[in-house]
Amino acid sequence: MFNHRFKFVFPGLLAVYSFLNIQLLEGDRLFQAELDPVKLFYIIFLICYAVWFANWSIEQFVLPKIKKYHPLLLQFSFSLVAVTLISLVSVFITGLLFGEPFNYSLPNLLLTSGFSFRINLFLNCVNAIFFFSKKFKEKAVEAEKLHSLNMEARLESLNSQINPHFFFNNLSALSALIHEDVKAADAYLQKLSVIYRYILSNKDKELVSLKEEIKFLKNYLDLLIIRFEDSLTFKMEIDESCKGLFLPPAVLQLLVENVVKHNYFTISEPLEVEIISDCDTIKIKNKLQPKEVVEDSTGIGLQNISDRYRFLGSNIKVAASDEFFEVELPLIKTYENRTNRRRAFGAEKD
Repeated sequence: MFNHRFKFVFPGLLAVYSFLNIQLLEGDRLFQAELDPVKLFYIIFLICYAVWFANWSIEQFVLPKIKKYHPLLLQFSFSLVAVTLISLVSVFITGLLFGEPFNYSLPNLLLTSGFSFRINLFLNCVNAIFFFSKKFKEKAVEAEKLHSLNMEARLESLNSQINPHFFFNNLSALSALIHEDVKAADAYLQKLSVIYRYILSNKDKELVSLKEEIKFLKNYLDLLIIRFEDSLTFKMEIDESCKGLFLPPAVLQLLVENVVKHNYFTISEPLEVEIISDCDTIKIKNKLQPKEVVEDSTGIGLQNISDRYRFLGSNIKVAASDEFFEVELPLIKTYENRTNRRRAFGAEKD
């Protein structure tokens, strides 16, 4: 605190306050006899500056050399010695300048010392407040950095779940397709390589544009059409003006994959999946045709998507009835307020 940029102003303000306190409120005296107000002001002024810069010297030159003890304890201990010397010097100089009854005497020394020690105590109390306030801010910044790193790790973990899940599911489908139709399997493999390249290139991103995501989704839908032909159809209504908005990568693919996983569909009982956007949200809706036995699940899907949106400070909506199942995803306008989104996610998790 004592090296504050206003270090030449604060002691002066304290001197004015102390002088007014003595003069107007009949507060503490510096000497046994009453001193002329002008001379008294100069003495108070000089003592305040002397106490301040004694503490400044301790803070600048003593504390950096002694690391073993707490800085506030050292500051106050050394300042007591410094203020004692200031009081002695003040009384001797006053005696030389003004003579009796202001010369050196034990009562004058005690009165001057009492004033100087109170000034010093006040300054050290303020310094302690300043010290702990600074430490609190540093700890808050450090905690925010750690929190941010933790949120980054969580997002990375969520994103990393997509890759193996998506990859192994499609390897299984490709293996089955090779035995049925080699040409279709080759087309499937080409599409799969394009899709997986997209996933790899965007795995570290929080958001991608809706335009990129729709392009990726169409390639994934082509894979499904190769596998299931006319038993699975898709209806997509996306306004061109919406494609500059953002959403987490591969969330649409995960939702369509969930539809395929949990519903049956055949040529005689086809399943239609609707993908519709109004520029505020994008909805994936399908008629419920639940399978009697659902294939093994890794637990990744809606929970993954929900967690990633919570990381971004938003929530998805899931609506289910006897006939239809619908998931509504918010579309994000910009990349702004990342830190606030992380903080919101962390608060909900805690």
